[in-house]
Amino acid sequence: MSDPYSLQGKKAFVTGGKRRIGRGIALALAEAGCDVGINDLHADADGEETLRQIRQMGREAEFFPGDISDPATVEEMFAAFLARFGGIDILANNPYGGTGQAFLELTEKNWDLNLDIGLKGFFLCSQQAARAMVERGAGGCIVSTSSVHGRRAWKGDTAYGAAKAGVLRLTESMAVDLGEHGIRCNAILPGHMDTDHLFGTPAPERGSIDKKFFNSIPLRRQGTPEDIGRAVVFLCSPAAGCITGVSLPVDGGLLATAP
Repeated sequence: MSDPYSLQGKKAFVTGGKRRIGRGIALALAEAGCDVGINDLHADADGEETLRQIRQMGREAEFFPGDISDPATVEEMFAAFLARFGGIDILANNPYGGTGQAFLELTEKNWDLNLDIGLKGFFLCSQQAARAMVERGAGGCIVSTSSVHGRRAWKGDTAYGAAKAGVLRLTESMAVDLGEHGIRCNAILPGHMDTDHLFGTPAPERGSIDKKFFNSIPLRRQGTPEDIGRAVVFLCSPAAGCITGVSLPVDGGLLATAP
């Protein structure tokens, strides 16, 4: 019997993939059998380290620099990915742009940065990936990193929350439009994360989280990039073959307790 969680031989592209959650996704996909391309704005030591770890697993890996909010750059980037890997089976949308600001202090620049990278960029990359998947006719998977902020509001998250809520709605629309082509589209909602967690090491305990907040998380621990990566692997695997249009919290139960 074949392994329903294997992605052996698949070609995956992870945007925002050189560190933190993006690295966790890229490494989990490689661990499951994928050759992996990663994108970020600039190549640097973080990108090289992620490529090194992917290759250490015996997978092919390549870095594709570029601004995902620019349509021409995205088109060129996907053309380069397809030329290098011969096709695309999986797209993981992951980048984050901008920082939190209180509503009364929120600048147009910060609003635009959050929405341009965190929503427009997801749309542009998904469209390029989906067109390539449709042309090849073998289906595929698109998984986008949203956030618990897409479902609940916290102080100072206006622009970020709006982008992440948009990702959830975008995911549902893509699932409806692309289902007939065998393309499944889902979203992941991380909660409070230890983004510096090292892949393959034990999950962290409380760490530096405020005790009151920590105790509000039912599992009493932070999430890790590895947690997010393996959830992405599941959603892209044959085991999730009838799952599309869903938003999966990977948050230790945080949303279940949030007011």
